[in-house]
Amino acid sequence: MRRRGCGCLKSIIFIILLVIGIFLVLEHKDKVFIYFFPRDYEQTISEYCDEYNVDKWLVMALIREESGFDPDAVSVVGAHGLMQLMPDTAEWLISKGGFDMEATSALHVPEENIQLGVYYISMLYANYADAGGQTDTATVIAAYNAGMGSVSQWLNEGVWDGSAADLEEIPYGETAEHVKKVLRSYKIYRYLYAND
Repeated sequence: MRRRGCGCLKSIIFIILLVIGIFLVLEHKDKVFIYFFPRDYEQTISEYCDEYNVDKWLVMALIREESGFDPDAVSVVGAHGLMQLMPDTAEWLISKGGFDMEATSALHVPEENIQLGVYYISMLYANYADAGGQTDTATVIAAYNAGMGSVSQWLNEGVWDGSAADLEEIPYGETAEHVKKVLRSYKIYRYLYAND
């Protein structure tokens, strides 16, 4: 015969554990935030973001979503390092920027990978600026993920307007999802740390 009250007791225990969990998270929220939204390589990121006029919180969000702050990360398509640069993209950026580095090492040396990635983001902002000099960050993130050729084609053909409001119009579902994730992380980074 089934005993009554078992379900009620389990519910009470669950609620107590939930309250304790919430208390612990609030008590140690800084550690929780740092764990889920790390600020690794912040000095290097800040240095290059200042140099190339890019928001460091965007770069933090991009690195979080691209590589999880793993300098040795390699994607299934062959992108490398913190900012997940393709080898040919790294070579192109080194040549364009006149940087004194080798592409193969730059892919996994955090300082060089960050410099190239931030430089690339600054180029994307400039490339997609409107007549007033404004660029939608969603366009930059999409181009970083799918390539300038693809994004330029979508914009020129009116497939996508380049805004965060119309991400579902991006032909590549993976890119649309990636832009959503980066924008969400970017918003959280600014909320958590921008006033530090």
